Amino acid sequence: MSNLQISLLGIGAVVIAGVYAFNKLQERKYRRLSEKHFESEFEDVLLQRTGTTPEQDERIEPRMAAAEPVFEPKAEILPDEPYQPPPPAVEPADPLAAHEIVAAAREPAAPAPAAPAAIREEGQPQGIDETICYVAEIHAGDPIAADALAPALQQGLGLGKPVYWFGLNHRSGLLEEVDPGTHAEHEKIRVALQLADRNGHATEAHLGRFCDMVQSVAGSLMAIADCPEKQPALQRAKELDDFCAEVDVLIGLNVVSRDGGPFPGTKIRALAEAGGMKLQPDGSFHYVNDAGVTLFTLANYEAIPFTPENAKTLSTHGVTLLLDVPKVAGGVRVFNQMVSLAKQMAHALGGILVDDNRKPLSDAGIDRIKQQLGAIYGKMDAHQIVAGSVRALRLFS
Repeated sequence: MSNLQISLLGIGAVVIAGVYAFNKLQERKYRRLSEKHFESEFEDVLLQRTGTTPEQDERIEPRMAAAEPVFEPKAEILPDEPYQPPPPAVEPADPLAAHEIVAAAREPAAPAPAAPAAIREEGQPQGIDETICYVAEIHAGDPIAADALAPALQQGLGLGKPVYWFGLNHRSGLLEEVDPGTHAEHEKIRVALQLADRNGHATEAHLGRFCDMVQSVAGSLMAIADCPEKQPALQRAKELDDFCAEVDVLIGLNVVSRDGGPFPGTKIRALAEAGGMKLQPDGSFHYVNDAGVTLFTLANYEAIPFTPENAKTLSTHGVTLLLDVPKVAGGVRVFNQMVSLAKQMAHALGGILVDDNRKPLSDAGIDRIKQQLGAIYGKMDAHQIVAGSVRALRLFS
């Protein structure tokens, strides 16, 4: 190897060593700069523990306030007197087909609001019942035609709670229910969202969607919407729902076979119709007053409903008479009538009157039910939610 080659190799080795040393110096320099800029330590927020949990939007589940009565066994219950058809009641109530005995009737169900109707209570003017409703208003410079509100009324049906529309008539100056089928004009619109029903109480989401709807309607009419503060209404909604859960009770009387033999459907129908009851499309017999209002019902103790087609061939081991407590005015009197019919049917069918545990129902047990009924109706009266009244029918729908 020549001297030139040796020199070139030496120069190359020196250059490589110099580059390596320079890179090391630069690496140390930037490491010190990094440590200087990132010397503080930060906690990972995903690993932090907090002392609180997010508040959750809960639905208050309904509950029963009164315990089911303990019935004393009795070998047989015979009617104390021949059954007389009950006299018609004067207060309104609606039927509720159900098969739970002495049970709460507040089960979630898909809402099916009826067309808006005026709320009329004794001593109250016609209009919106602000005791059970959250009320917003729409103010317009020019009168609002009733037919212009037709889309809004349909939109209100999808809010999950009943909505009522009332308008101040431009000509009469009276507050009246908005009817898109008329040529009425309204200076001011009052819109109400019901705060509770058997599906539970109105939530913040309900009120939010309601106010959004009112604002949207007002905007389309070049009007101004006024939605009151929501928090007091939410509190009132929860209080209403809590109270309604305490008094929302179905009371049932069961007539079952004494020896295990079935009751013929033809005989059940004959006894029911002799007692003034009529078979309805819901598969049960209804006792109604002269106004067509149901006071109590008679249903099959088993799952198969009564129908005109199966009445001749159906047989069952029991029937159940039901009273929807908060929806029936004069409930203690109606309960007495229902007991009288139940005893008459038990005697005629050769059956026995029992409670939900199939224990014979004694007169002492029946008296305890009456005491509970009296307490429930007393609570309802004290809260100005009279059983069978329009206010009660709306809350327990």
